Amino acid sequence: MASLTAQETVYSTTDDGKYVTYRAGGKPGKRLIRQPGEPGWVESFERIPIIDFTNVNHPDIEVRRRLANELAEAAENVGFWYAANTPVDEELVGKTFAALEKFFSLPVEQKSEASWMKTPGARGYESFADVAANEGSGSDATLRESFIMGDDLLDPKQYSGSVPEGMKPQNIWPTAMPEFKEALDDYYSVLMPFARSILHLFCLALGLEETALDGLHQHPMAALRALHYPPQDPSESAAGFLAHADFSSFTLVLQGAKYGSGLEVLNMNGQWVSAPYIPGATFTCNVGDYLQALSSGRFVSTVHRVVNKSGSERYSLPFFFSPDPSAVLKPVVNKMQDSDYEAEYTDEPIGKQFMRRLMFARRFHPTAKRLAELEISDKDWKYEYITGSLP
Repeated sequence: MASLTAQETVYSTTDDGKYVTYRAGGKPGKRLIRQPGEPGWVESFERIPIIDFTNVNHPDIEVRRRLANELAEAAENVGFWYAANTPVDEELVGKTFAALEKFFSLPVEQKSEASWMKTPGARGYESFADVAANEGSGSDATLRESFIMGDDLLDPKQYSGSVPEGMKPQNIWPTAMPEFKEALDDYYSVLMPFARSILHLFCLALGLEETALDGLHQHPMAALRALHYPPQDPSESAAGFLAHADFSSFTLVLQGAKYGSGLEVLNMNGQWVSAPYIPGATFTCNVGDYLQALSSGRFVSTVHRVVNKSGSERYSLPFFFSPDPSAVLKPVVNKMQDSDYEAEYTDEPIGKQFMRRLMFARRFHPTAKRLAELEISDKDWKYEYITGSLP
């Protein structure tokens, strides 16, 4: 069997070709490729289900419960779903993507003023060169640039309560385009309550009270990652984003109408299934590692990648929603009897785990150690999960 992976530098498929390998925060992640007639083989998905979220905040809990059951089916069998008819306004989507286009069209010097290396949380701009330094070049190259913003208790747009002494700003913004912050702030403020509503649906799907996971998501680690992929020749082997599974509770991605697609999802039979753009404010969503752990493997953190062979520019906007940095992940339900899922659980707060994975993703960058020089306290993981040092 031919290799199916966009591999992470030192990882590859096993010799017998029965596993796909992917990036897993410094550990060799792999998924079994099941073949017809082999033990454990099942007919896997060939498309991404579309779910209508009109009733996500319906006053009748039984209506919400029916939606939760539909969501559970997609999360168990695919790990991906489309969220249609969401509370997000199409006009807001248009304004946000217009801001993305304008920012990424700025000269690299102006974008780099807001470099991710200047913040404790590695937020800000990551250039094409940064990505190449982190993830390789040539046949293993990845072609993209990005900008990340996220939770920041010092930002009055997000939070107005008391802040621990010594807290430092997590986000950084380009002075050449002050309206960029306003655009992403507006979008972020709408995504947060929508994400909390989805969290409640997952609780119902697990047979729990709607608010059962609220205690683990009081001050969630959340982030927007604006992504720009250049046009590629169809013959190019480079990926826009290497094969990976998200380390989040779940991820909500907007793919713009005029920007092509390229997102591909790995099914259990080792096939890459396309997840193209769907008109409207429709999100492409997926389960992340944290929710997979909380659900004892019932909900699947599915491997995916981006290969932009549309021949045009591609912009996308993932929103990652994760528990509090102080949270310790333990299953909230029992493992299903027929599940072969096994996870390693630790008492270490996920904020530290998150930072370790984040720093590993940038381990090859020649100036990554710049982060170690930042003076950041780790005394309170509930609020401040960036240590400022390389694990």
